Amino acid sequence: MIVPMLKYSFLVYHAEYKSFLKDLKHLGVLHIETKRKEPTSKMQELFRSHTDLTRTIGQMRDRVKDKNVEGDKPALKSGDEVLNRIREVEGKLEQLNQQVGHLEKEAQQLMPWGDFSIDRVQELENSGVYFRFLVCRTKQYKPAWEDDFFIQVISDQGDYRYFLMIDKSEDRTENPIELPGAEELQLPDKSLGAIRKEQEEIKKEIAIFNSELDLIAAHCMDALEAHSVVVKGELDESNAWHQTEKEVEDQVMLIEGWVPKPKVDELNSYLDKNNILYVAKNSRDDEKVPVLLKNNRFARLFEPIGNMYELPNSKELDLVPFFAPFYMLFFGFALGDAGYGLLIIAIAFWLKYAKVKDVKFRRILTLAQWLGLSTVVFGVFTGTFLGINLMEAEVAWLERFKEYMIDPSYMFYLALSLGVIQILFAMVLKIINISIARSFRYAYSTVGWLILLIGSGVTYVLKITGAFDETVASYSQNGVLIGSGALILLFSNPKRNILMNFLAGLWDVYGMLTGLVGDVLSYIRLFALGISSAILGFVFNQLAFSLKPDNIILGPLVMVLVLVIGHSMTIFMAGLGAFVHPIRLTFVEFYKNAGFTGGGKAYAPFAEKSVE
Repeated sequence: MIVPMLKYSFLVYHAEYKSFLKDLKHLGVLHIETKRKEPTSKMQELFRSHTDLTRTIGQMRDRVKDKNVEGDKPALKSGDEVLNRIREVEGKLEQLNQQVGHLEKEAQQLMPWGDFSIDRVQELENSGVYFRFLVCRTKQYKPAWEDDFFIQVISDQGDYRYFLMIDKSEDRTENPIELPGAEELQLPDKSLGAIRKEQEEIKKEIAIFNSELDLIAAHCMDALEAHSVVVKGELDESNAWHQTEKEVEDQVMLIEGWVPKPKVDELNSYLDKNNILYVAKNSRDDEKVPVLLKNNRFARLFEPIGNMYELPNSKELDLVPFFAPFYMLFFGFALGDAGYGLLIIAIAFWLKYAKVKDVKFRRILTLAQWLGLSTVVFGVFTGTFLGINLMEAEVAWLERFKEYMIDPSYMFYLALSLGVIQILFAMVLKIINISIARSFRYAYSTVGWLILLIGSGVTYVLKITGAFDETVASYSQNGVLIGSGALILLFSNPKRNILMNFLAGLWDVYGMLTGLVGDVLSYIRLFALGISSAILGFVFNQLAFSLKPDNIILGPLVMVLVLVIGHSMTIFMAGLGAFVHPIRLTFVEFYKNAGFTGGGKAYAPFAEKSVE
């Protein structure tokens, strides 16, 4: 559910305002209303600093993830010192890596020539023997050049031939010897060995700096995160001052914001105690109120899924508690293997209690356990366990349970039935949403569609079961059509005349009929996913037995290997589909038919931050 909010306006004497903001931040209940959207230059700088800090903390955490770092804690005290040292080291690493890259280019130039002494070449040139380093395509090289000039082939690299020419001509500078297709190269003034040695020295420096960063990441993250909290606090305070309006010749400061109703008593107590003038009132229809969700322990697990779309606005229902049971059912339906469900529960249980300490991630693992439980239930009722069809298994103790198992052919109709139920439930929520946001009168059209769909369905069931004869069924159906038709075609909008409502209603009928058919058919994907995961598991079971060698040792090993790899792939692919497609059904079919508007902004109180 969405926690109701009150809008507070505070009038504070300018000399006491700084102290008031400090107390307000300590209380941590006020979501400051944004009146000035353009931030100041100081706020922009603080925002960039905080974003940079957040990114740096993430990068440093990743450096030492699953890594055992040995060494003493660096002599860095404050978070600012830690950040400055990180930036200094990163700058040096960037320079060193550029040097390594430049040296590597020089080494690549020398590779075809091998490791020779540059000093010796210089000595020979001083004595009048000059070397020219030439390259041409292999097919353009002419062996006759070797008869006319002092030439030595050094190496062939790909399609190119590298060769050396000794030139003693006195006019070599003014009139150099030209060889068709050959190009003269200017080589680095270092030998290949010297370059490699210099690279190794630089790489040792890089390793030292990387080790220092590892030590900082292992021992100094608390200081860096504390510094991030300080910067975020400064940003929040700057925003509070920025959103403050000065009244009565700058003598009185006015700030406004939103407070959840469950927290107003604490705030009012402080305000009354300090004689601070304030006004608290309910929101107007045109105001955008921040959204704070408060759900029970079960529904809260599904909030991250709802947040993938967007938050509801303050004038509508929070749909998370309403789609949560459906999502859990749909996941189990789509995966539909009891063995896979048990594996999900076991892995989530192990990670939750043995590996993970983060509260948010533990909630995700709890959600995985619920989804695994749903998968187990559907797997039991469809008779599927690790790709094995339990209905065909000849196991004595299973015989008494087989009568409760559902034949796969009925799963198609079950998927459609679940879709119809969720869509009808969504339409009920739409009526409530419209009534909250506007008035029940604007929901007459949706009420008419509910009467039409439910009334027609009930009439049909009563007719085929014999409860209604043909005459009664006909009267009943006509009554449903007349009542629903009037609401859909004539009373859809109380502000329009009947003619305009009729014309708009005809268009609504076309859109609803085509939309509802498509929406219901979308739920067939649950049946398809469930069948495909069962078939994949069955196929890998067959492969494991068919590929098993006739060997007492290798046979079981190969079979187990194929089973592990095959079922791992099946769990990954089927699990991904079981996660994604119910989300699609939720955000498209359910949200649309529930009249979800969205666009809510999360409640973010002006409060003291702590290192998590």
